[in-house]
Amino acid sequence: MEEFKKEDDFVNMSLSVSPEKYFDARFDGQEKLFTEKFNGLKTQFDERFNSLEARIDNLESKFDEKFNSFEARIDNLESKFDGKINNLESKFDERINSLESKFDERINSLESKFDERINSLESKFDQRINGLETKFDGEIKILLEKIESVDKKLNWTSNLTFAILGLALVMVGTLFAKLVLHF
Repeated sequence: MEEFKKEDDFVNMSLSVSPEKYFDARFDGQEKLFTEKFNGLKTQFDERFNSLEARIDNLESKFDEKFNSFEARIDNLESKFDGKINNLESKFDERINSLESKFDERINSLESKFDERINSLESKFDQRINGLETKFDGEIKILLEKIESVDKKLNWTSNLTFAILGLALVMVGTLFAKLVLHF
């Protein structure tokens, strides 16, 4: 209905007004309609933009809350893990130290037992060697005395004496070898 009214105005206006004024009025009317439409759309756009901006701000604050919550949980978990790791490290160090001390005690005990055993064996070996040396010295002395007496009786040359001495040394070496093999 308003369109008919405008057309009527147009017809009435066109007869009474110059074309330039007519088009200016018409342009002004279109400009007014365009401005009203533009302002209406701009208002809608601004409302929607403000609504979206509010929603984004709301989402951003929720995101920040969740992020802070997750960050707090992560920090909490990290401190728990650090505590557990530190606890495990201290237990591990205690266990290693305990094992080291037990190992050192065991080694020292074995070392002292081996030292005692070696000293005992060295003592027995020294006693046997001294006993054998005394025995061989006695037997060599007896043998030398026999050789001297035989040498005096027979007046043999010194070569025979050296031969007998060599034979005696061979016998002593044989006895010594038997003794070493016996141990």
